Amino acid sequence: FRMLATSRTVACRLLSTSRVVCCEGKSKEVPTPEEAGLAFNNVERKMGMYKPKHSIEEQVAYMQSRAYHDSYKGLPIYRWYKRNFKGQSILQPPPRLFCIDKHGRFNVNNACPVCRDEYLFFDYRNPSLLEQFLSTGTYQPIEILKSGLCREQYAMLQAQLLKAKEHGTITFGVDFRNYDFRMYYPWWKAEASEPVERAGLRLEDIHPDPLVSFPAHKRDTGNDWDQWWLRHDKFARKAK
Repeated sequence: FRMLATSRTVACRLLSTSRVVCCEGKSKEVPTPEEAGLAFNNVERKMGMYKPKHSIEEQVAYMQSRAYHDSYKGLPIYRWYKRNFKGQSILQPPPRLFCIDKHGRFNVNNACPVCRDEYLFFDYRNPSLLEQFLSTGTYQPIEILKSGLCREQYAMLQAQLLKAKEHGTITFGVDFRNYDFRMYYPWWKAEASEPVERAGLRLEDIHPDPLVSFPAHKRDTGNDWDQWWLRHDKFARKAK
């Protein structure tokens, strides 16, 4: 009985101590950028440091400078980025939620390609940075795992890309569409016109389908693959 009472007393003391520590951690004041120091490009380990803030004019001037060219060699900035993870080409870790917290400090040492560079941030007024993250020949962003961005910066990329399309700072293709104005104007009495084909050509006329006829070889018929998979699922559920 004494041993149980002693263990309970120790546990209560540990809990009270942990509560005090947690409260002290929450009430701790955030240091100013001057006290913590700014994180520049030559700093490798940036956890706890503040990322400097620059204007869009400074970012454009930086991307046209010699320092930017020597750093990225004319390639997209995500080409030089690698996560600090063993076997990342096979087992790539999921993207981080964010690299910089709400106070402007780095949450990790090895940040994503945009967060790690003090001059870079997505903005619709600088389309040259947005175009680096577009798929080849399209106006759609590349996959988040290929880009190496955190989820916060990837969401910012999508938002600024849409804003760039609305402000006309980036070029993109618009699909041809036949409109039926009766759907938009109740007073429109004219009949819908015939669908117009772009350039007067159809895709089926240019590339007939199928282009090549492949003969059937060892056609998969007369088996019980469906029953096999049902038995496999049943066995897997039993194993769990």
